[in-house]
Amino acid sequence: MKNFNYAEGATPLSDYSELKLNWVHNQNDLNKAEAENIALAQSKYLSGNIGNPSLWFNIGNLKTIHHAMFCNVWKWAGNFRQSITSIGIEPYLIPIRLGEICADINTWCTEPIELTFLEQAARIHHQLVFIHPFKNGNGRFSRLIADRYLMAYKCPHPHWPYLQNDGQSRHNYIQSLKEADKGNYNPLIEFMHTHGARDIPLSKLFAQQSLKKSFSKPEKIDSYVKAITNKKYEFYDINETENNGYSVLNIAIKRGYKKYALLLIKLGANLRVRDKSDCNAFETAINHEEFKIAKAIEKTGYKHDTKSKKIPYYKMYKYNRIC
Repeated sequence: MKNFNYAEGATPLSDYSELKLNWVHNQNDLNKAEAENIALAQSKYLSGNIGNPSLWFNIGNLKTIHHAMFCNVWKWAGNFRQSITSIGIEPYLIPIRLGEICADINTWCTEPIELTFLEQAARIHHQLVFIHPFKNGNGRFSRLIADRYLMAYKCPHPHWPYLQNDGQSRHNYIQSLKEADKGNYNPLIEFMHTHGARDIPLSKLFAQQSLKKSFSKPEKIDSYVKAITNKKYEFYDINETENNGYSVLNIAIKRGYKKYALLLIKLGANLRVRDKSDCNAFETAINHEEFKIAKAIEKTGYKHDTKSKKIPYYKMYKYNRIC
């Protein structure tokens, strides 16, 4: 006699005829078997060089990943459901809707979109849960795909709490998905961030040439900067610093990213933060002869200490003569 129970928001199973393991008789047995199978899939699909999502985010690979997650437990692993479930769209719509998502992801990978990578991953996760393509395991599958997407862009993915049993974490998670059903992704994004998901900080993006290879064209960097500086979420800080102590504004000035530096100034970045060279934004701008940026800083009301020795006399003279 098999005895199974279901947490809030889970899809109940009525047919266990395709269960491969004779020793599974209750929910604890099933959870253990599935967790072991999923761990094998995670070691394969969440390690090494993930590659650009445009190369792997397609229906065939999505089915393959789900199969890898559950093939040791269920015969239906990797196959789209053919019956109506308590959650999800009509079965005949699954290939169509997934195809649309795959097309969207391909566009996100190649064209500018004013969404951060975390925002994109949250939308992917929600849409896969909403479609519910498989008989079961859709939440865990969707979380793995979202994690894989973040890793493709060198972003930390969430360390998801255990969500198979009822509890506060699962309740918050289900509520965030229900809000996403209404078009409000903020709770899901905040849930993922709370559990460790992160975007690429602008300080790292500006400082490391290798990170910019994640963007196929300069316009995509522009859209990412706009998305991460729009102050939609409290955890995005325009005054964040890189591990070496440089603020994002000072890095932008040093690297010659004039338009980003001017944007940060306009958004109210702290102009007096000093980096390891003990220079603030104005002093950094003068020392790197970014006089337009220095002028923008002065227009905010900033007053330079004329007795400061942080700026060589001849550079300050040149700035005063030009501006």
